[in-house]
Amino acid sequence: MCVENCKSGALTRAEVIAGFAGASLFAFGKPATAAPKKSGRYRSIVVLLNPNPSPGALQAHKIAARSKLIRSAFARLLSLAEEVDRANLRDGLWMLLMNPVPHYAIRLRAASARDALRQDLLAAGFIDKSDAIDAFMPTETDDFSTARQVFIATPGSAQDSHHAYPGGLVMHELFNAQSAIALADNYNREYFGGQKTVSRDIVVAAALYHDVMKTVVFQWGADGKLSFEPNIAGTGAHHVLSAAEAIARGHDAHFVTVVLSAHAAPSLGDEVKVVAWARAAAMVAGVDPVDYGLLKRKGDGFELASIPPIEAFINNLSDHDYVLSVHAMHEVAPRVDSAIAAGGVPEPQRLWHRNALLANTSAIALYQTLAKGERAFRTQVDRELSKVSL
Repeated sequence: MCVENCKSGALTRAEVIAGFAGASLFAFGKPATAAPKKSGRYRSIVVLLNPNPSPGALQAHKIAARSKLIRSAFARLLSLAEEVDRANLRDGLWMLLMNPVPHYAIRLRAASARDALRQDLLAAGFIDKSDAIDAFMPTETDDFSTARQVFIATPGSAQDSHHAYPGGLVMHELFNAQSAIALADNYNREYFGGQKTVSRDIVVAAALYHDVMKTVVFQWGADGKLSFEPNIAGTGAHHVLSAAEAIARGHDAHFVTVVLSAHAAPSLGDEVKVVAWARAAAMVAGVDPVDYGLLKRKGDGFELASIPPIEAFINNLSDHDYVLSVHAMHEVAPRVDSAIAAGGVPEPQRLWHRNALLANTSAIALYQTLAKGERAFRTQVDRELSKVSL
């Protein structure tokens, strides 16, 4: 692991995992210029922090960096990214995990460009008049060398929703990617005689890509609370923005369509949702969706340019753990909050204690204990709270 004053070199996968198991993950420096080759060896790893992080971003990063659960999961994400055969996908994933700077936003640095995009989205009915576009736009002072928030400290969703703790995005995307691999293997085994017809590369890359701009829309406040995420085209802004990021980083329409299918399968009437998201993503990225190959004209409207591949449906299926994870958070969080208050933690620190506890254990693991009974749950929570250090 490269931590400050980094020198060139390579680390084996075992060294990477061991490094993430014990390192603080605080690293500063210039963005990496090359991603790892498909060789079983990583180039030096630099997890980049913004040189001027907000107090909330800094605290969230400390929590994630101290969590064995999050560090281990992040190392496994890196392993999955490094195992992708297609160089363009592998390189893009590596750079996103190390430094998720929103490339789609570079052209939107000026206030006039942001205003023009807002008018386009508004005219298309993709946002409301009351929606503030600055929630997912850069400031005019951003230099786009480092992301405002590191991937490893990002939550998996909104306040009090699934994986809403530092490192929650890591847990969510790792689980989704592994689910996608299993689904692809099942389809290949049962329908294609064991041939690798359904692409593991694409389903892994899509699982890691489709939520990556949560690093932008979910920012940690100094009180441990998350910023509000606006909608674009009827879905969380991160979904459209992640597809726009795939466009901005040069991925083809086939892959972008797979990414866009996470929130709705492109079938059974839901194709219209994917079409709307494709239009919105193209607007954000500053491309024509027809010229790009995402859509084609149909009368006065649009439809998908081609029949969606099986990988698009797998990306949708693998993103369905919310039926458990959202429910788990709703059951666990209030009980954890009560335990924290009963323990005498001052009000300003309570949310951070909850965030740290969940980063160390996860709401899903606590939910399974809760299903065994309130007493077992409270015992585990009290034990984990005793370990919390902010």
